[in-house]
Amino acid sequence: MPQFDTTFFSSQIFWTILSFIILYFVLGRWVLPRIAAILQKRTRLIEEEIAEARRQREELSELKLDYAEKISNINEEAKKMFDASEKRMVEKRNQMMGEWKEEMERKKRDFHEEAEVARQMAIRDVRSQSADLIVDVAEQIIHQKMDESDARKILEENINDLERDKKQDV
Repeated sequence: MPQFDTTFFSSQIFWTILSFIILYFVLGRWVLPRIAAILQKRTRLIEEEIAEARRQREELSELKLDYAEKISNINEEAKKMFDASEKRMVEKRNQMMGEWKEEMERKKRDFHEEAEVARQMAIRDVRSQSADLIVDVAEQIIHQKMDESDARKILEENINDLERDKKQDV
């Protein structure tokens, strides 16, 4: 084998050392600085991304707090609005109930007044018809003509007696 031939050792060592020095010089001068620059660039990018992620995490935390606060405020506002609405509904219901009661009282009064008017009219009609009937009956019974004013007077007395008796019974 030619590598182990001692006559070529010195030239092989020389060229190996020369190749090593050239390779070391080329790597040290051009390749390694580029690799180091790329590694530094990557390190810087990674650090920037980590810093950005931290900043975004902090912003997210702040946003979450703001969001929770806004939700809390919205819930409180909604509760206030609901309470106010419920209060207005109760007030409106009470107002409507008051108006309805007043209307019922007014209708009740009107009904009693109308009933009293109708009762008075019925009494007048009964008195009028009774007077005529009594006069006719009395004429037939005693065969004499009774004066209408006398008949009305007797009728009024009898009706007043009946009303007194009715009031005493009540």
